[in-house]
Amino acid sequence: MKLKLRELSWAFLFKFKVIRFIIFYNLKRYSQKLKLLNNLNLNKNSIVLDIGSNNGMITQYLYDKYSCSIFSFEPNPYCFSLQKDIFRGMLKIKIFNKAVSNDNKKKKLYLSKYTQNVKNMSTSESSSLEKAKSNISHHKFLYVKTISIKKLLSKFKYIDLVKIDIEGHEYKILPEILRNINKIGKIFCEMHGKDHRKEFEKKFNFWEKKIRNLKERKFFYW
Repeated sequence: MKLKLRELSWAFLFKFKVIRFIIFYNLKRYSQKLKLLNNLNLNKNSIVLDIGSNNGMITQYLYDKYSCSIFSFEPNPYCFSLQKDIFRGMLKIKIFNKAVSNDNKKKKLYLSKYTQNVKNMSTSESSSLEKAKSNISHHKFLYVKTISIKKLLSKFKYIDLVKIDIEGHEYKILPEILRNINKIGKIFCEMHGKDHRKEFEKKFNFWEKKIRNLKERKFFYW
């Protein structure tokens, strides 16, 4: 998918490490999250899954910090095109234009109610497979391929870090994540319904009880 001038400019500037650290990593919308990823026990041999990678910010930051191997999953085709441009030639970063879900099939990716089309990076983070999400449109969507979390996890003997940011769909993959908890080092997950998106509050309360004993050593809210 062809990128607009704004995203082409972003991709060009983002390729310079010094600019990433001086400007991009200090942007207010990212800086607090990125700080949570400092001082992790990761290195060049570590395996990371970035589930819901959007514009590639977290993927790039983890690579800059630890030089680890990263498998990045993003269903939005426009965000995927941006990542293809940014990560071209980077052999340790593999990107996939798929959503991670609880099964393998095509599903509707609902776009933000505040956007006209998929080529809007400012609202791309709102896209979701969950029809119940309050800030998406039921009439603006596209079909995307999914890979089941079970199939994905089966490809690895051990995963040092799993980062999840999939706009309410995390509750569909958490059962399999917890079944495989012994082969995962740490999990950073945005849990909708905790402080925002009250439509997921019941799901958050249910799963928060299940992960309570993991929170001190393995499971961290994003």
